[in-house]
Amino acid sequence: MDKKKYNQDWFIKRAFNSLKKISENKWDYSDSLLLYTSSGSKTYESLQQVNTPYFKLVTKPEREYLQNIAENVANILPHDFEYIDLGPGTEHKEQLLFDELKKQGKTFTYLPVDISDHFLSLAEDHALKQNIPVKKIKGSFEELPEILGQPIKPRFVSLGLTFSNYNPQEIIKLLKDIAGDNGYCFINAQMRDRVDMDSLLKVYQEDAQNMADEKLQLIGLDSETDVTPRVVDDGFKVWCNIVNSNDKLRNIGIEENDKLLVFQSLRYTKDFMQKELEHENYESFDIDSSFVAYLLKNK
Repeated sequence: MDKKKYNQDWFIKRAFNSLKKISENKWDYSDSLLLYTSSGSKTYESLQQVNTPYFKLVTKPEREYLQNIAENVANILPHDFEYIDLGPGTEHKEQLLFDELKKQGKTFTYLPVDISDHFLSLAEDHALKQNIPVKKIKGSFEELPEILGQPIKPRFVSLGLTFSNYNPQEIIKLLKDIAGDNGYCFINAQMRDRVDMDSLLKVYQEDAQNMADEKLQLIGLDSETDVTPRVVDDGFKVWCNIVNSNDKLRNIGIEENDKLLVFQSLRYTKDFMQKELEHENYESFDIDSSFVAYLLKNK
């Protein structure tokens, strides 16, 4: 592998290329990949610790929900396929599906995908201990269609709740490109009308304050002196204002007082999701949880 890939220069280049103008004086810097540098990953891991508000509102109910639907998802999947796990993380939620697939006698090769060696090693070790064949892939999600090429066997692409970090139509298109012909895409969303939004907003406002510190550094901004404190709207989108711009940002058109969207973890209604998926072939799994997952099938 090219050693220059995924080094600091690669991240800086990606950071500047990811900046997109939303409207006058507003910029999108929500690229999810850039969030999971070392400090962002540590903040995310700390949010998931047992008994944190985030754990109680998101991690625990999501795990219980996935446990309840795993059998139904496994029922739909083919008998031999590639399991592509986008951003496996630390929670090992894939285990819930592993167990059901084994019960049903289905075979698969596990492909965890991340740019973090740490998370890839965790995922690989966890699967190998269970004699599951593993092919880990260090890469960005956008690179996967080219890395993987045409499918030899059906693909199941699992993104889960990370779906909320992206604009829906963009990520759905990418997932379908990764899955290829006859592939499956799994996404999960938390319904805003089924969760305590005020408490969750407080979690993001307080606990996720420093999550984008390193991400801001990539575009030459100090999180304490060059931008205002991060403010979370009820979306949840995390914003800040530029206090001190720099030459590279000014070349793009980003000036003092411009607003920067640094992160999003969107919450939807079921009606919204149905509209977003109206042209897709999908199965939904609604068991009156705050979560509803969707399994899309490519033609």
